[in-house]
Amino acid sequence: HVLANLDGYLERYEAEVIRQGGQVHWAADAEQAQQIILGICRKANAKTITKGKSMVSEEIGLNAALEAEGYQVVETDLGEYIIQLAKEPPSHIIVPAVHKTKEQVGDLFDQHHRPLGYTKHLTEVGEMVNEARQVLREHYFKADVGITGGNFLIAETGSSIIVTNEGNGDLTQTLARVHIVTSGIERVVPTLDDALTYLRLLARSATGQETETYTTVSTGPRRADDLDGPQAYHVVLVDNGRSKML
Repeated sequence: HVLANLDGYLERYEAEVIRQGGQVHWAADAEQAQQIILGICRKANAKTITKGKSMVSEEIGLNAALEAEGYQVVETDLGEYIIQLAKEPPSHIIVPAVHKTKEQVGDLFDQHHRPLGYTKHLTEVGEMVNEARQVLREHYFKADVGITGGNFLIAETGSSIIVTNEGNGDLTQTLARVHIVTSGIERVVPTLDDALTYLRLLARSATGQETETYTTVSTGPRRADDLDGPQAYHVVLVDNGRSKML
């Protein structure tokens, strides 16, 4: 039903995002998506960018484009962070560093964290997770722009939903001055009720969990009475062949 009426739902979603104080950008292909995001970062005078896990950002080659312009880009999902340090692409859609042993991860952390003052060679998973948490926490607080994916886009409210098991997505999108959502146009659903149906399927299909640890709904930038949240909220809707496929 959504695919048969995709244009209408996307237009309704766009109108709701704007009504909530956000901005929507339409990207025909990967290059245009890169240029839109680079333009937002330039306008924000950004230096540091944190990212939640986003397969669309992998699809459009976003990290390479941002780094080529001199931005410091930090992946905050632990698996994505590990393969970023290793300068490798993800090997799995859900667990991107599943091909790494803990010994390899320990060596990577030695190489990259030692200059930051972490001198102990770690061998236990719990210690590695804790060290990564400490290193990443500094980046959350100094990030100018936070980029996340969008598991679902809600036409009736103009909201985006992300799901994580680490909470990194929440910190990425609420602590930075600017939040950018990158999403394929097929992610729109009509209502919040529809999204809840999909969420029940998502975790069971992906990891066998009954539900995700964190399910986060974002609607526009910070309001006057909000305790936190970004000053600006952007959604980049990526086609990149999807309309042709449809």
